[in-house]
Amino acid sequence: MKYIFVSDIFGKTAHLSHFAKQFNTEHIIVDPYNGELQSVADDKQQYAHFVFKCDHDGYVNKLNSILNKVSTETTVIAFSAGGAAAWRSVAHVNNPHIKKLIAFYPNQIRNHLDIVSPIPCELIFPANEQHYDIQHVIESVSRQEQITCIISDYKHGFMNPLSAGFNSAGYQHFCKYLLP
Repeated sequence: MKYIFVSDIFGKTAHLSHFAKQFNTEHIIVDPYNGELQSVADDKQQYAHFVFKCDHDGYVNKLNSILNKVSTETTVIAFSAGGAAAWRSVAHVNNPHIKKLIAFYPNQIRNHLDIVSPIPCELIFPANEQHYDIQHVIESVSRQEQITCIISDYKHGFMNPLSAGFNSAGYQHFCKYLLP
């Protein structure tokens, strides 16, 4: 099994690289900045930087080109903007080698509720979001048989120490949940 990790707005960080290495298998890290290290700002400034450098549609297009080339069984694990991009991309690409999507706090899927996923998806939501009703999104996407939604006890960004929402206990919990 191969993994593709799709970063959040902070891009490819040392922390994400460490997280990916824990899976002890072949992996790729996809980020909106082509691997360039970013001068990390707070969440709000970093989001503005993401929109300026890549934006959501650009991230989907980038991921589409990568997922189209996958030729071995692969699971996609994605975070925030990367989770929303992966949600859109796996449906668009529909590559039979992509076996599963696990997306953490993919808040922009709220704008793409019409997507029908061709693969099993686990969508892991934060405890709440200030910009939208999580329950509405969950009700919409969970009508699909292969979609599992989990509401965590943590804030948006709990898997990334660069995010204001980072939570060490949440990170540890989901590492144990995911790691073989």
